[in-house]
Amino acid sequence: MLRKYITASFLLLVIFGCVKESPDDTEVLLDPDASNILLKDTICQSSIWRKQGYVYDKNDKTYLWAGIDTSTHFDISNWELNECNLRYGLGRETFPALLEPQYTILSDYQSDLEPLEDCLVLYSSDEIKVYPYKNMTDYEVVNERHNGDPIMIAYCVLADLAAVYTRDYCGTELTFAVSGYTCYDKYIWDGIDAFVLWDRDTESLWWPLIDRAISGPLKGHKLEKFNEGLWEILSWEEVKRQYPEALVLNSGQTQETPEKYPEPDPSVYLCN
Repeated sequence: MLRKYITASFLLLVIFGCVKESPDDTEVLLDPDASNILLKDTICQSSIWRKQGYVYDKNDKTYLWAGIDTSTHFDISNWELNECNLRYGLGRETFPALLEPQYTILSDYQSDLEPLEDCLVLYSSDEIKVYPYKNMTDYEVVNERHNGDPIMIAYCVLADLAAVYTRDYCGTELTFAVSGYTCYDKYIWDGIDAFVLWDRDTESLWWPLIDRAISGPLKGHKLEKFNEGLWEILSWEEVKRQYPEALVLNSGQTQETPEKYPEPDPSVYLCN
């Protein structure tokens, strides 16, 4: 009888292992080479995350796995997400963001895009740039400039979210990319899954579904959309008809990630 009581108590501890209650149940499934994480909707067991070292404490800080090199792991000591709601964990910049995007004039663009393919269209005083969703899936984040202003074009296929954001925070130009994680919350966007971004400069994590930084030196800062009067979503058919001289983002570009990311200086980014 005592053994049955101990076994039942242990199972309850496993099932309710997360400090925060998960809106949906999840279980960690590790790849054989333990190089990434896949989460499945079953039972949330945050203890497994920690046991496998993907979420761990060191020197009074909490870290989130982001690659084989421990220097790439994210400091999430102050984050606000529920770890049970994370998915994937593919590693920092598995989809390398573009820093120097290349384009082709639409009239010369060899396309296999469907007529109804959605495209984000960005207008400036002297040119129009087009970001087909299909092409954006190669990168998910494009760091660009618009009339001198640093901006980011982002597209999350899971949430069907496309938007343009500023990259100017605290007087500093940030470089954005994907963290390798997605997250969901059934109370936000009807529980849809969406990528978690990071910036190379402060190593803060950002979640576009709530438009703010959720960890790091910039936690709480709003992820600000760039002037929404200067971009819109059109179909590829509409773009071809209206803007034959527009510049179209090339697919299949390669972007080298740094061999060693620079150490951030959090003191520079402590702004209001």
